[in-house]
Amino acid sequence: MMMHNIRRVSPNNIKPAIESLADYFRTGGVTIIQAAFSHSFFIDPDVVRERTPYHPERARYSQKHYPGLGRGQSATWTGDGSSRPVVLDDNRYAHAAWQGYTGCPMVRGSGYGLRHIWGHPWDPDAFTAGWNLCYTPFWAGMLTEDQHPLPKLQTAIKQASWDLYFRDDPVCDVPDFVRDQDVDLSGMLGGQPLLIMGCEPEVASSNSRSLNLSGLSQFEQVKAIRAHTNWSWLSIYKGVLAIQGKEHEPFGTTKVETSSKSIARRILKETGLTELELQTILEQETSVKDQIP
Repeated sequence: MMMHNIRRVSPNNIKPAIESLADYFRTGGVTIIQAAFSHSFFIDPDVVRERTPYHPERARYSQKHYPGLGRGQSATWTGDGSSRPVVLDDNRYAHAAWQGYTGCPMVRGSGYGLRHIWGHPWDPDAFTAGWNLCYTPFWAGMLTEDQHPLPKLQTAIKQASWDLYFRDDPVCDVPDFVRDQDVDLSGMLGGQPLLIMGCEPEVASSNSRSLNLSGLSQFEQVKAIRAHTNWSWLSIYKGVLAIQGKEHEPFGTTKVETSSKSIARRILKETGLTELELQTILEQETSVKDQIP
């Protein structure tokens, strides 16, 4: 019988599990934080700004904050100094909010899950708020929880939320528990981008006919088409720059580039704006210029 080579060890001298995981990533040429952000997704700040929280009447059940109550039961939230009725939930309404914000459903069995970046899911202002949601692999999400934390990753995810949603032109009033983490996220990520999730929009003519733009200002017309396609301001801005042959930040994929140009051309056609006029409106009326490194 063949005997395997064995070595006896003591639980007192084995390497901590998270440290060993970080070593393997480092050997592969990336940090564990860079690896996590390569597969973690956020929501477009412009979309969050338009509606946050997504379901203000919902909160996650909590024995500490709603003792004796469970999913589907009515309760009263008093954490913000005022009283308001809420209906308690597990994470179903948070998942629904993610799909509403991004147009992308949660994929069961994919190894990904939805995380509350700043916690506080019992707070109806945070439970379905886009600034508090991140779609991330289970292995990375586990490291952001208090049971098995990697503090640097926890801090980096919070910094990403701060930079996206609160640093410039906040999407809402800044909650008391949300604050700048004062870390150089770009340096931690080695320059890799933050990933914004969104589905590919349909640019069919039937969609064009469903919009009534009469009586709206030029910017309101542009805003209506953008909302109808669920496409980001920044992608449209890069699209109109690309149409003009002007320098722009790279698109995430060829499909995103094609869709962004198509939506920009649709806006030009339906509003009568010139390419330069659309570029100027986007620069003056939105925060796209602030998002260009």
